[in-house]
Amino acid sequence: MMTNIPADEWFARSLEDELQIWKFTNSYALLMGRSDVESGPGSYFRAKSYGTVWDAIREETPWLDEQKEPGPFVRLRHSPGQFFPRIARPIIGDPLDKFCLAQARLPDCSNEQRYLRNAQTHLEALVADLAATCRVVEPSKTTFEVYGHEIRNLLILAATEVEKHMAGIMVSNGNNEDRKNTTYYVKLAEPLSLRSYSVRFKRYPEVAEIKPFAEWCRDKPTASLKWYDAYNTVKHDRESQFKRASLCNAFEAVAACAVLLVAQFGEAGLSDDLKRSLTVEREPWLIEDCYVVPQQSTTWTPINHLDLR
Repeated sequence: MMTNIPADEWFARSLEDELQIWKFTNSYALLMGRSDVESGPGSYFRAKSYGTVWDAIREETPWLDEQKEPGPFVRLRHSPGQFFPRIARPIIGDPLDKFCLAQARLPDCSNEQRYLRNAQTHLEALVADLAATCRVVEPSKTTFEVYGHEIRNLLILAATEVEKHMAGIMVSNGNNEDRKNTTYYVKLAEPLSLRSYSVRFKRYPEVAEIKPFAEWCRDKPTASLKWYDAYNTVKHDRESQFKRASLCNAFEAVAACAVLLVAQFGEAGLSDDLKRSLTVEREPWLIEDCYVVPQQSTTWTPINHLDLR
C-alpha cells in the first residue's frame, strides 16, 4: 500500500451491505480497510498521464456511467479521526457497530462519564417531578395549559439545565464568551441538528411527539422557542406571566433536556431508567456529516466546530 502521500479528500461509497471509505489524492484513489488493495480489483485506481483519477475510474469501471463525478462517491466533510467535542454523530468504519445513519456516538464518550452520569441523574429527577405532577393533572389536550407553582419550578429547572448543556458545548468547542443568551446558543441548532430530534413520553399516550427545537431560528432566537420564552418570562415576571408556566411548556423543556443528552452523547446519552420513560429519535444524518474512524492510527482528534466561534 502506498504511504506518505497526503490525502486530498475522503469519500464514502455505499454498497448494499457496506459503506466503503476511500482516500483520494491527485494521483490515486484507494479503498481503505483492505489488505493488499493495490492488487485487488476495484480497490485502487491510479491516474494516467493523460487524465485524472476520476478518468481512470470511469475507464476501468461502470461506476460513473451516465454520471458526473463523484457519481456514487460522497465527499466527506471530516477527515478520519476528527470529531467535534460534545457533538455525537454516526461513525463510519467502526468494526464493532453496524453502521446506521440514525444512530450517533461520541468518540471520546468514556472521557465524559462523570458529566454524563450527573446529567442523566438530573434528567431522571426532572422526569420524576413531571410524573408527580401528572398524578395530579392527567396530561391531555384539555389540560396542557394548566399552570401552577410546581409546574413553574419544573419549567425553570429544566430550562436551566438546557442552558447548562448549551454553555458546556460552546465552551468545549472553544467559545468562552461571557454573553450567554439565545442569540449565542442558537448557533448550536445546525451543528447538533437539534431541529431534527423528537421525543415521546411513553407513559402519556395523549402527549404527542415533541420536537422542542423544531422552530428555532436566528431571527427570533428566543420567541421561536415557545417553552424557553415562557421560562424566561415566568422566571422574571411571575405575577403577570404566570399562565405561561403551563404543563405543555414543562413537557417541552424536559424533552429539550433529553434531546441535548442524545445530541451530545448519542446512544449512550439516556440511562436505562430514562429509556423506560421516554424515547428520543431523529431524522437520519447525511453521510457527508458523519465521523470516520481513524485510518492510520487509533487516536481520535477533537477539533472545534467553526460555526460555534
